[in-house]
Amino acid sequence: MEQLEQFGWTKELRQKWRTLAAPGLVPARVIADFGTSLKVVTPSVVTAELSGKLAHYTEPDLTPKVGDWVGVHLYNSSHAVIEVLIPRRNEIARKVAGKQVIKQIMAANVDIAFVLLALDNDFSVERLKRFLYQLSIGHITPVIVLNKADKTDEVAAYVAAVQPLNLPIVISTAISGAGVAEILSYIKPGHTAILLGSSGVGKSTLTNQLLKRDVQATNAVRDSDATGRHTTVHRELFILPNGGLLIDTPGIRELQLWGTEEELAENFDDITRLAAQCKYTTCQHNGEEGCAIQEALHNGSLDASHYASYIKMRTELESLRQKNTAQQRHNNKRSRKSKDRQAEDRQHDDG
Repeated sequence: MEQLEQFGWTKELRQKWRTLAAPGLVPARVIADFGTSLKVVTPSVVTAELSGKLAHYTEPDLTPKVGDWVGVHLYNSSHAVIEVLIPRRNEIARKVAGKQVIKQIMAANVDIAFVLLALDNDFSVERLKRFLYQLSIGHITPVIVLNKADKTDEVAAYVAAVQPLNLPIVISTAISGAGVAEILSYIKPGHTAILLGSSGVGKSTLTNQLLKRDVQATNAVRDSDATGRHTTVHRELFILPNGGLLIDTPGIRELQLWGTEEELAENFDDITRLAAQCKYTTCQHNGEEGCAIQEALHNGSLDASHYASYIKMRTELESLRQKNTAQQRHNNKRSRKSKDRQAEDRQHDDG
């Protein structure tokens, strides 16, 4: 167990393990996800597959992901089967791209997240706020990294654009190593960090700099549109030279939200406080008398783009809730039909 501590094994995890431990099971952490197989550390590194129960009878968001702690059966020095998932402390989730209403877990049991924005055509405060919302649900500490500072003479303007968020800001140039030491200073031994951002922001290059060795392939960015072909194709956890842990992830082209409107309100608490000051509790903030939101927008104390981001995200989460409700009704209907058929079959057998 002591050797697992370098991968984040804690007293809290020991207590959870006592309630789950079964003969033949050993604790392990998932450190890589290749789709068809996983890599776990026990502390020996072995390839693992899911048990039949986890693979076929468990919801996708409750199957092991990178950062998860699990119980495994070791069959030899290079192969294991994952039998049980130790309850997560937190997770970073999103809705899968497209029309399907499916929750996708990007990583689990994370302490701190570095959200990378490249100081080129990638820069988007609105996208940053979407990441921050997902991190807030898991109570994960965020740090903003403004990467590729060598690509612009307007660094101060980019910093000014994110300063109202009142979060730590690191200015970096991953290719040269500038800012790497500052990023590393945030990651404590045994604590898990993650790099997040869209394709081409420099996550793989930064990972190599933090690890002081080349573990992730990198490709050049096209000059025509400042877009990189993202080179990280799977999620993987690494041990840093200072004893911290780092998860690198593939670039995210589109972060579709997963959560609730109530959680969003907590994330935009400045707007929530203003809404509470409206004259009418049913105020829709569309021109009603005594609307504190409209007054704040008019006098400039509430930034219009900030409010627009909130409305866009709230609308998306409202749609998600409605789709989830409809899907649950559909699943319940199918379940009732299945139970009715089973009852009819039993009556037929009894007859």
